[in-house]
Amino acid sequence: MRSAFSKAVIFLMIVKGIFVISLILSLFLWSIPILSFNSEIWDLFQKRSGVLVSEDVKSYNDLVIEFFRTGLGLGFLNEREFSHMEDVKQVITIVNILVVFSFVSLVSGVSYLSRSQKKFLLDAARKTSLAVFLMTLILSVLILLNFNVAFLSFHKIFFVRNFIFPADSLLKTLYPDQFFRDLAAVYLLSIMVISLVVAAVTHRLKLK
Repeated sequence: MRSAFSKAVIFLMIVKGIFVISLILSLFLWSIPILSFNSEIWDLFQKRSGVLVSEDVKSYNDLVIEFFRTGLGLGFLNEREFSHMEDVKQVITIVNILVVFSFVSLVSGVSYLSRSQKKFLLDAARKTSLAVFLMTLILSVLILLNFNVAFLSFHKIFFVRNFIFPADSLLKTLYPDQFFRDLAAVYLLSIMVISLVVAAVTHRLKLK
């Protein structure tokens, strides 16, 4: 009986740990697919960056997004640019897999823990989301104040091949640094907003 009890306790601890990890991943990753596959958002960021958003530019955006989905459609890029976009696609694919995994694990964890661990569920969700909010707030200040350094460091970590292009290259013309600065700002803001929403909802539910 003691062995069965110990296994039940260990299993519950594992479920709790998976729930917390899944929540963290979900908060950090939920908006990436939206930002990666929405051409209207890209158009807006390009306009803010001084890019003339013509029909050709919109067509290029659609082709890049299609490449992220299917691996096809980037015949307009040179070899070095295409090599970099292959790396970007790999990162986006991994993120999409993590998003699905984290959401499924999160829903499963909520379903299981809500039966007998509601207090833990609400406390963990509130504290975790607040921690993610504070962490993202600090990261936002550091990244946006030193964006060029952060942007270069990000590329060195995630992209092992070509990621530096001349200013007159097609990729730099379509997606200048300001484009990615705005993208990063919206991404970080999306994390903080959803984290505060989760914290507020779980706090309200706890008071009931």
